[in-house]
This record gives sequence, structure tokens and C-alpha cells, in this order.
Amino acid sequence: MSCKTESWREVFERARVIPPHSQTVRQSQEAHLTASHGFQILLNRVTGPHIQQTAEATSEIDRGVTYQLRVTLFDRNHLHFFGKTWKSSNQRMKSNHKIQFNEIMYLHTSLRVPAIVAVVEVVALSDRPDGSQQALGCGFSVLEMFAARGEEQAGGGAGGDRRLILHHGTPRELLHPKFKGAVEYGGLLKAIDGARVECVVKGHPALGSMVHLLPENRLVSGQDNIPGLAPSPTGDALLRPKLLKRTPYCLSRLTVSLQPSLDRFESQLLQLVSADWDATSEASSEFSPTVRVFLCGGEASREARNSQYDNALTFFIVLIISSDALDSQTLSVSGI
Repeated sequence: MSCKTESWREVFERARVIPPHSQTVRQSQEAHLTASHGFQILLNRVTGPHIQQTAEATSEIDRGVTYQLRVTLFDRNHLHFFGKTWKSSNQRMKSNHKIQFNEIMYLHTSLRVPAIVAVVEVVALSDRPDGSQQALGCGFSVLEMFAARGEEQAGGGAGGDRRLILHHGTPRELLHPKFKGAVEYGGLLKAIDGARVECVVKGHPALGSMVHLLPENRLVSGQDNIPGLAPSPTGDALLRPKLLKRTPYCLSRLTVSLQPSLDRFESQLLQLVSADWDATSEASSEFSPTVRVFLCGGEASREARNSQYDNALTFFIVLIISSDALDSQTLSVSGI
């Protein structure tokens, strides 16, 4: 049982995606940017002899230090990171102070507004004596993807070529109130001398055929395993995506067991809801379930579109709860 529990926990962690800010979603809809468009980002290389920030990371050859790129979507109007951080493979720095990645990532999004950017961080990875791994931030940059009216940025050269200046610090600095609504970060951040990230951004209409298989605002690689997508002999299944044929099936019997019992499960859940209510409201209240609904398959998948792959078999328990302090509210719990 513990093995199965750990397995489901790992699945949940991989599928967890932070949603975008609700006001940005509403503003995008008001601007009639409702259709999701596909994009391709090629991360070529990192250049810079001064990206190491400590003496311990300076001798990368002797200590076996490797480097990784991490990319996260960021809403600079609301200082909000969202989606899920994408991580590249680990690469060594060459003698010419260049780190070659040549990795492609994809996403589709309807939030094609200038406030949405991608934050690219360079991270040095090294092994500790106890076997664990140390991650050291070596600088970050901001990739502006969209101009006015949702077009991809063309600045930096033909085809969307960019040279991003790396800055000292970590992406968490962008959460400081002084960065809210900032259009240009050059005067607010200190650049690392001679350090830059070379990349290419362009539209990728081929993703339009498989957007129902991939959550919106999710950064992925062509090597990622996406259910419903046929593998490619080139290793990049998203360059020219091909869908697998649909196979109908029938469940003759399904048994769901909530540990340690259904009553205990509901009791613990309502305790958590009550604790959240008490933390945000001065008036206390007691909650109780009034309707219980079990959803599975396609209907549950539509409920889970922002957090799970759409063609996955997803199970939901939906509770309609009531209290003396508010009208009936629907609470859905996934992960079964």
C-alpha cells in the first residue's frame, strides 16, 4: 500500500500546474484572445566566463559541475509565477566558456499579452559528499514572448532570434513590489558581464491538432511522454505531432476505496475546509456535505483540463457542501 501511495504522490507532483492569475485570464478574454496558439522555443547556448557565483563552483572540471536551464512562465503585472518549471538536460561548460544545450520546448497558450514572459535561469548542479545534489543559481534572464495584440516578439533578429542578458540573483527577485508592471528590467537588475542566453522563439501551428492532450501554459519537450501522442523516430514527437488512434473500451466494474474509510475521508476533508475558512474569515462556521457525485472518464477529464492530460482516465469525487455562513459550494477532489 505504501508503494502505491508513493506512486500516486509522484503522479500528482508531476501533474500539478499552478494556474495563471485570474485577472490576466479575464483581460485576455476581453481582448478576444481566447484561442490557444502553439509556440516553439529553441534554447541554443549559454555564454559567459563569470556565471559562477562562488569559488566552489569555479572549478567545474575538477568537481564535476554541470549546468541546467530552468524556464518558468511569469506574469509581471501581478508578480505571479504559473504553469510548471521546465528543466533542460545537464551539460558541461566547455573551455571557451560556452554551455551548449540545443534543446526545444513547446507550449500552447491563449494568454498572448505583453505581461506574460518566460523567466530563464541558469543553475549549476554538483554532488555533495552525502550523495545529494546541490543546485546553485548562476543568474537569470527574462524572455519577452509577445508584443501587442498577441504576436510573438520579433526583436533580436529574423525568425525571433534572441540574445538574453543574464542578471545576478534569482528569479524570486521579480516578486519584489518594485518590479510590478515594469516593462524594462535593465535599470532594476545588475547584468553579469559578458553572460547571455541565445534562443529562438517562433510560432508552432502544428500543436493545434493536439492541444486537447496537453494542458494550457505547460512547458514540455518533444521527448516527454504525452498520452495519446505517437512517438516520433526523430525523438521529437511535438515537431510534427501525430495522434494515436482512439480505442473504445468499457469498464464492467469499478471499485473505489477511500482510506481509511469514506466517513473518515470526508471528516478530514471538511476539517481542512473549515480550517481554511477560519483563517480567512472572522466568523466561524461548520460545514457538512449535502450531495456526493462520482465522476470518471471524459466528464472528469473536462473537469481536470487544467491539471491533467485530457485523454487520461481521471476520477473525481465532487462534494456539494453547505454551511450556515454561505450558500452551497461545490468542492471537487481529484487524485483517485
